[in-house]
Amino acid sequence: MMNVLGNGPFWAAVAIGIVTGLGCAGSSAPIEGGAESGQMFYGSVIDLDETVDAQGLRSALENEGRAAVRFEGEITATCAKKGCWMDVASGEDTVFVRFLDYGFFVPTEGAEGKRTVVEGEAFFDTLTVDMLRHYAEDAGESEAYIASISEPELQLAFTATGVMIED
Repeated sequence: MMNVLGNGPFWAAVAIGIVTGLGCAGSSAPIEGGAESGQMFYGSVIDLDETVDAQGLRSALENEGRAAVRFEGEITATCAKKGCWMDVASGEDTVFVRFLDYGFFVPTEGAEGKRTVVEGEAFFDTLTVDMLRHYAEDAGESEAYIASISEPELQLAFTATGVMIED
């Protein structure tokens, strides 16, 4: 029988890559910033120039309803279970940030109050009652608070491809 895969270093490298998880989605391992100490990157390492605040997000969304931007603010909450979302305050707004395809996560605690820059797509999103209750449960809210959620909510939302959190 013919061996179509062959025998060689290429397939050994592929096997090692699979076993060790190289290039594996869902990695939450941060990447420490180079020139600037105290900066940790999650997902893609992003450029930190030309950021907008929440008012800039709203302006960018006026024409198209979606906009690819780099957004800056302060983290007010993260998902306490997995780190799969965070709330970022900027000016009068709080932006609900999720991560593209759940491809990476942020710390589940200790990020509140820290400066962040996120890169990706901004949009308005209507969250259903079920989703709002799910996120409230993730955040560790009380049963009474979770039960009191009865209306869907329109939120300024963001799907990030990369996040920088600064100590």
